Amino acid sequence: MKNIKGIAKMDEERISQRVLYVIVALSAIVFLAFYLIGYDTPYAGNTSFNAPILTDVLLGFMWGLLVITTLASIFAVVRGIQRANKNEGVTNGIPARKITYITYGVTALILLLTFIFGSTQTMMVNGQNFTDSFWLRMTDMFVNSSLLLLILAAGVVTFGATRYYRKGRGK
Repeated sequence: MKNIKGIAKMDEERISQRVLYVIVALSAIVFLAFYLIGYDTPYAGNTSFNAPILTDVLLGFMWGLLVITTLASIFAVVRGIQRANKNEGVTNGIPARKITYITYGVTALILLLTFIFGSTQTMMVNGQNFTDSFWLRMTDMFVNSSLLLLILAAGVVTFGATRYYRKGRGK
């Protein structure tokens, strides 16, 4: 039974790797096409701006990726919670259930707090003031949450890497 789980794990890794390669290849193709095919086309309303021909393709690709990643994230969260609830909570001496709940909770808390404290200061976009406070907060939320989660991840990795040094001091 253990060997079957190992094979399934290997298949998951292989699928994940291939999906990553496909996304990177598609992204490279779409962005190269965007910049190489008609990028310098002047905008009819104001010739000081560009109106790239493939803007709609790029936007459609980005919206498609957003939808797919959102659905995959929701699926992963639901599946992670279901798996955490099926186990007794500890895997190989690691409190997996507790880590799962803390990870989801901290991520949700960071998203909520960065939205609440997000800036609503007007921005100049294409020569016009952008004043929609909801979208200004959403943008701020995603930027600040990304930065905070990266810093938090670096801190957790550093903490985990120093585990052996901390164990040596305790003895």
